[in-house]
Amino acid sequence: MSTKGDHHTVPLSVLLKRESANEKIDSPELVHGQFNQSKKGEDFTFVKTDCQRVMGDGVSTFSVFGLFDGHNGPAAAIYTKENLLNNVLAAIPPDLNRDEWVAALPRAMVAGFVKTDKDFQERARKSGTTVTFVIVEGWVVSVASVGDSRCILEPAEGGVYYLSADHRLEINEEERDRVTASGGEVGRLNTGGGTEIGPLRCWPGGLCLSRSIGDLDVGEYIVPVPYVKQVKLSSAGGRLIISSDGVWDAISAEEALDCCRGLPPEPSAEHIVKEAVGKKGIRDDTTCIVVDILPSEKLAASVPPPKKQGKGMLKSMFKRKGSDSSSNIEKEYAEPDLVEELFEEGSAMLSERLDTKYPLCNMFKLFMCAVCQVEVKPGEGVSIHAGTANCRKLRPWDGPFLCASCQEKKDAMEGKRDRHSSESD
Repeated sequence: MSTKGDHHTVPLSVLLKRESANEKIDSPELVHGQFNQSKKGEDFTFVKTDCQRVMGDGVSTFSVFGLFDGHNGPAAAIYTKENLLNNVLAAIPPDLNRDEWVAALPRAMVAGFVKTDKDFQERARKSGTTVTFVIVEGWVVSVASVGDSRCILEPAEGGVYYLSADHRLEINEEERDRVTASGGEVGRLNTGGGTEIGPLRCWPGGLCLSRSIGDLDVGEYIVPVPYVKQVKLSSAGGRLIISSDGVWDAISAEEALDCCRGLPPEPSAEHIVKEAVGKKGIRDDTTCIVVDILPSEKLAASVPPPKKQGKGMLKSMFKRKGSDSSSNIEKEYAEPDLVEELFEEGSAMLSERLDTKYPLCNMFKLFMCAVCQVEVKPGEGVSIHAGTANCRKLRPWDGPFLCASCQEKKDAMEGKRDRHSSESD
């Protein structure tokens, strides 16, 4: 067991070579189930298993699980469900081998989220959605999230890992500071006479979240840039629980895991939703996806019950945290050694998320927009680093580059341009 302070990121290539050298380690089998109780009809899910791709080193498969909790109508959730995966995959260069493809996912997820948001907002629809988007490739789990839906992992060895962040303004001081610095206002609903009620919201619009896809009426400082975490499980596998806030507002991680322990994914998802609804009633759409990642020879069996942890430890695992909630939570308990962290980043700045210092330095083509993948003519592309502290140190051809419209969106998200004022002009 090692604490977070002693935990070092392990190069992905090292882990994959280690796995390849052990012929006894097979690809896992995935079994999933989902359940929903609807109140507004704004929760949507996306499940696509056994997706195939041709790589430089053969054919490989991956699976995708998405949860989209819409608000102010279902349009944003439906559009994101139908387009996000294609936008993520379009941001990954062809002819990558397996370890390069997996290493490219975190940055491709950022580009895919931003493109999906940009394309949806151009339709002038004002709904929005949270997104928790999971890609499982072999034993590697990559999660990108905006909003307050969450994904947790319980590995077979025991313990709980948080693979998403909570972007509610009420609990995330770092995100509150970012929104106000970008020109937004954060406060509670004023009922008159100085009385304020409810959670902290962003004004105009009154959204409780600092990150989402859509929400054209709120402002560009509500950004679609996701928190991304990538981990590699041991060959013993584990269980993922992906749920909307209707679950997590009612029950803790311990309660969610315990109420379905030993059950297959389908009844597990139903038990979790009914446990949450039983606590607080059906106040919101309540949706859960359960995914078991199992050794192939254990397909018929559910995930074995892990060793029980102390109650005090489990209670501390699910305290509400800021945008770096995964890091903060992991500092509070000892992690199982057999789950290895590959990548974690939550910055809202595109210049940091699309930086060429990322392990796959040649990910973006010289004359291709890093977000929308359109061809950019020589001399027309704007470096992602333009206007940053690093721009003076870079050469004119140092990318990645953005097209003019994506550069405008980047400036708006960083408070350098306001969409509403530019449109009124």
